[in-house]
Amino acid sequence: MGFSREEQETSMVFDNSTGKWNVYSTVPKHIRKLSKLTAIRTLELESGKPIAIKCELEEKMVSMKKIRIMSEEQKQKNAERLSKARNRE
Repeated sequence: MGFSREEQETSMVFDNSTGKWNVYSTVPKHIRKLSKLTAIRTLELESGKPIAIKCELEEKMVSMKKIRIMSEEQKQKNAERLSKARNRE
């Protein structure tokens, strides 16, 4: 059965001395993504699938991009600008 949704978590800790992220996860979606990126160490298995893992990521494998949230008005203006640019060609 794994962990309940309330118990699932992913934590990432950056070690500046090594330049690596130490990751622990019990979130199935994160476990699948992490297993494609790097070698994982399985802490718990259920039905042959990992339900708790640890792994290490290189510093550059993690990005903290600024998310731009636009209002509906801004989205409309951007759509109009893009439409005009496409029609010029």
